[in-house]
Amino acid sequence: MSLPDGVKTVADRLRAARLNPQEDKIRRRVLSILALGVTPTVSILAERCEIAPDHIREILGRLAAIDLLLVDATAEIVLAAYPFSATPTPHRVRLVGREVFALCAVDALGIPAMLQEEVRISSHCGHCGALVEIQARPECVTRYVPTETLVWFPTSENQCCPVAESRCPSIGFFCSSDHLEAWRQIKGQPPGVVFSLPEAFEAGKEIFGSLLAGASPR
Repeated sequence: MSLPDGVKTVADRLRAARLNPQEDKIRRRVLSILALGVTPTVSILAERCEIAPDHIREILGRLAAIDLLLVDATAEIVLAAYPFSATPTPHRVRLVGREVFALCAVDALGIPAMLQEEVRISSHCGHCGALVEIQARPECVTRYVPTETLVWFPTSENQCCPVAESRCPSIGFFCSSDHLEAWRQIKGQPPGVVFSLPEAFEAGKEIFGSLLAGASPR
């Protein structure tokens, strides 16, 4: 199952942005740093990319304006860059020797394909809080508990806010169809689609699989 028509993903926004080589270098570097479990800052990026801090701030500002990442109020710290959050979220992703946090369920499921690594995802049911555990390789999900786990993907969006603040908080795991429906009733039956866990993994792979493809920032 693909994403609903009209839903714009980070991959869509990236294609439309037509970044210049330096902007794309910074974007990739931010993702690579977050993938190590480290929070990117202007000083770290300036040192690693050998670019003046003021120019780093300018580039981060543009990337934030087109919703490829989020920065803090000082414009010195990257708070998130899809699929990663620099601060803890309900979606914990364990890789070899490190741990990262994803902005939402589909983002977590896109990390294996993006990094070409096996992962273990720990999250919880958005209704009852029951533990949801997933093991995945870059090409497929290998195990998930509960076996009835579903993913909710809302189709409404607040155009005034970044997707990380408007849609991502509602893209979550649910331990069963009954608990997803109970949650939807509490929330007033919001519009959206339901993915099986394998379908959500394929959506994540489609969105994030190529975001770092063919590049090693120097």
